[in-house]
Parts: sequence; structure tokens; C-alpha cells
Amino acid sequence: MHPDLQKQLFTEINGYIDENSTRLAEREMSHLASTYYDPAYLAKEHALIRTQPLIVGHASRLRAPNDFLQHDDSGVPILVVRQEDGSLKAFLNVCHHRGARVCTADTGNTKHFTCPYHGWVYRSNGSLLAAPKPGFPNVHPADRGLFEIPVEERHGLVWVILTPGAKLDVKAHLGPLDDELSAYAMGGMELERDTVRREPLNWKFPLDGFLEVYHIPKLHPTSIAPWIHGKYSPFDVIGRHSRLLGVRKSFEKVRAQPFEETEFLKHVAVNYQIFPNTIAVWQGDHFELWTSYPGATPGTCVVRIQSIVSKEMMADSFKKRWDRNWDILLSTVAAEDWTISQDIQKSLPFVQDGRVLFGRNEPGLQHFHQVLDQALNEQGAP
Repeated sequence: MHPDLQKQLFTEINGYIDENSTRLAEREMSHLASTYYDPAYLAKEHALIRTQPLIVGHASRLRAPNDFLQHDDSGVPILVVRQEDGSLKAFLNVCHHRGARVCTADTGNTKHFTCPYHGWVYRSNGSLLAAPKPGFPNVHPADRGLFEIPVEERHGLVWVILTPGAKLDVKAHLGPLDDELSAYAMGGMELERDTVRREPLNWKFPLDGFLEVYHIPKLHPTSIAPWIHGKYSPFDVIGRHSRLLGVRKSFEKVRAQPFEETEFLKHVAVNYQIFPNTIAVWQGDHFELWTSYPGATPGTCVVRIQSIVSKEMMADSFKKRWDRNWDILLSTVAAEDWTISQDIQKSLPFVQDGRVLFGRNEPGLQHFHQVLDQALNEQGAP
């Protein structure tokens, strides 16, 4: 985050504390509860997800030529490989013969991928090297390579679009957020850990939890409420994306002092909502990435959680710190936010008038669901 923006937010937070206020939307917003449990709405969400730039990993997993990562959180099997010239290529991880996955490892390094079913061999550039004979006299390797999909590396993140032949322009997708993310220099960081969880709740719930701080005092009284306020939060729309700050109670130490660039980001958590399905949280000295995908039913999802830290903080001396951070992260979000979200998932069909309510003090929720609805309406039927 650039210093001038930090200073602006520093002043804004001080104003909210002085007034005992927070960022407010113009009005309350009611929203159809069925968007969390309607199979027809879910089908449109799946179709939309396949047309959007998606973050599938951090580039530190793909440093050397022939490094690869496999990703199927969306239900679409993807294989991303670093090429000899340093570029990236992404493919559907599907053999041209009978549809088996040619790569089953999550990550690694290889020049060739061999289908475990019948032994067809593909080079790391996606071309078919060999189809074992006999039986395929008319198969021409040039026509049987892996299906390629768009891929781009930007801000140290690997982005794809799940549809072959689609256009991918991450800078255009991010709009003004592109310049803001560049200030964090994520490309020089490392992936510290990475886990995937399958949860019995709608895919939007893991994102919703980062889009308002109103719930913190009540839902998290002993976990994070002692450290983070449930108000005083600046919120800004950035195109389809947004930024919400969680204000740490340690902010009191610096609020009466002149603004200092080196101090501000230590006392806030910066939640970036990156459309359509990622929350990137700056935690003062590292990033957490939460990427949520709709499951096969409205009440299921796949969530990938990644921790991205500086190279210096990858040293063994920091391991206990990251272990402790991970425990706090999971015990707060998974044990508290997602537990109540599972209960809400069951009760939503019975809410009054079939609608939930987003308050004026929840502008992040209002913006995300408005943008999602608009994108789905523009897309039309799946």
C-alpha cells in the first residue's frame, strides 16, 4: 500500500475513533437468502467462475523450469508448468486418450507427464511425445497435445481462466487495485504453507466473514476480539473489488502521534476482496489468501488457504511463529465463523420474507453481493 493512501486511512480511522463511528453505506440492503441454497443460482455461479481470472497459487512454487502445480479446487483439473524460457503454460489436466489425469502430484518438477492409465506421454510444454502402439496409427502427436488455457503471472500470483481460448488480462481485471497490490511486492515472497478444506457451507460464507467486522465482539470474544475492534473500519470500493480495514486495538499506541509509514500497517489488517472468489489479507508482515469455490451442491465449498511471507521469514527460526499463527487462524475462522455459517446454511430457507439483511455498517457485504448479482445477470442463464 502506497504511503499517501496509508496516511489517508490513518486520518480516517482517527476520525472514526473520535466520533465512535465507522464507514457506513447509504442504506440497509435486503438480499435473497436463496442465493445461498438455490441450485439454479449455483449453476449460474459455476458458469461465471469459469469465465473469470482466478488465483490458483503463488509463483514461488514454480521457480525453476519444469516446476509444476496441479489445481482442481474449482472442479476443473488444471496443470500449470514453468517453461524453459521462464514463461508459464497452463493446461487442462486431462489425457487426450480416455480422459485420465496425466499428473496426480500436487507439485514437483518433471520434463514429462505420463498418463497412469495407458502410458501416453506429454512434454512439459503440453505436446504429445508418444502414444504407445499398436492401435493408434492415425494419431498425430501435433494434434493431440494437452488443451491449453490462459495463464498469467502477476504480483507473484498465478492466474488462470478455466475456459480454453478466453482472454486473460489481470491488470485490466484488477483496475486501480493493480497498482495498490504492486506496492506489496508479493513476487519476492514465498509460499509458507498451503492447505485445502472441503466445508459443508455455501462458498460465499468464507468470503462474507472477511467483509464486515461487526460480528467480531460477539462471535470472537476470546479469540480475536481482545485484539481487533468491531468498528472504526474504512471501506472502499475498487471496481469489482474492495478494501476493508480491521483496526487493531494497538492502533491506540500510534493514533496521537504523527503518521509514520513504517508503523501504520502494523496496526491494521487489510482485507482485499478480489472478485470473484478471493480474500487477500495483509497481516502486518505477511499475506493470507483465502480462495473459495462453489461445490457440487449449494451447501458445499472448497477453500484453499495460503500463507505468503518474505524470504527472510522462511527461516527455521520462524517456524514456531507460523505454526502458532496457523493455529489461531484455523481456530478462529474454521471453529467459529464456519461453525455458525453451517448453522445459518440450514436455517436460511426459513428466514422471514426469504431475505437476509446487510446493515449500513456492512458495506463490504453489500458491495460483494451487488457485484456478484450484477455479473450473474449480465451473464444470463448457464
